[in-house]
Amino acid sequence: MRNPLPEPGRLVTGNPTEGRRPVQEQRRQAIRALDESDRPRLYWHGTDAGGHVWLFETVIDDGGEYWPVRHAELGGDGLPRRYSWRHLEDEHGFLAEGPLFPDDFGLNRLTAEEFAVLWEALDR
Repeated sequence: MRNPLPEPGRLVTGNPTEGRRPVQEQRRQAIRALDESDRPRLYWHGTDAGGHVWLFETVIDDGGEYWPVRHAELGGDGLPRRYSWRHLEDEHGFLAEGPLFPDDFGLNRLTAEEFAVLWEALDR
């Protein structure tokens, strides 16, 4: 499976928000297709020195890469943030635009059930 997301780095002139809409919509649809697929999934969690807690649901592509379809975090400020194809980004963060490499971030596996409980707990 090739990269399902649109190519980054397109030069935009004029209103940058206007130029991003088609790319963001392509990205949203690609992530939605992965999320709604029957491909295998893995779930991850981690923390950092700043007190952040990270959660990821990933879909495994044909090359064995882990593509995030849901990402939640609890920041050091105590505010939960959740990202998916329904809410790609806001002023605090965004759903990753490329594959996730769990070993690079010291992430640990979760079960689907553990992830679901934590995901819902962060929906305040």
